[in-house]
Amino acid sequence: MALGTQVIIDARTRQVRASLDAPGSGTSIFAVDLIGDTWQDFSYFTEKARAAERAKEFEKRNRFVRAAIASMFSHLDGLVSKVVSALWNETAFFPYRPKNANFCALKSKIVAIHDFLRNHRGLALPMPDMNLKLLRDVLNHPSVSKPFSEAPGGEVILLEGPDVYGVAIEDLDASGLELDRWLNAICLTVPYERFPDTKRLAEDFARALGSEPNSTQRF
Repeated sequence: MALGTQVIIDARTRQVRASLDAPGSGTSIFAVDLIGDTWQDFSYFTEKARAAERAKEFEKRNRFVRAAIASMFSHLDGLVSKVVSALWNETAFFPYRPKNANFCALKSKIVAIHDFLRNHRGLALPMPDMNLKLLRDVLNHPSVSKPFSEAPGGEVILLEGPDVYGVAIEDLDASGLELDRWLNAICLTVPYERFPDTKRLAEDFARALGSEPNSTQRF
């Protein structure tokens, strides 16, 4: 069986991994970005859920809603962690740094970034609504309950597994739009590249090796 070379580039770290015994022949070069892809996953699963709801295929609809929630917060978590790392060594960020960037709640990282950019770089957007994150936590840990209140000091209710099934497509749309705006704003302000161009990165890598790419596509 013919064996080829496969090169995989992490679009964010620029680390390269190569395998000399990949199926096929010749050399294949891929640039991948899991953080960026999870946002595309969120959009994809939201549209799938919308279509399934219209078709009254509710089991499929609920499956796609769960996948959309997980994908949305995978993107948020990954990007926020990268932004914290990008700011970590800036002197002005020291008072805002979480105690441990590797073992820190997502909300703490978001607050740190938001407060720093608001106070030092003029970020004007409000903090994003994180209510759906409570249901993401329930989705990831189905045996837990998460306390929720509409307002500070208001009545507290416990969100549990069945509440995940109550998420409306409109909730996904609204949360996605709000997070998209906030993430675009912080990436512009830091600055930090939200969506690396994986296709161009793979092509540039091939040219750096002295070859002209003959077939490229997003992977």
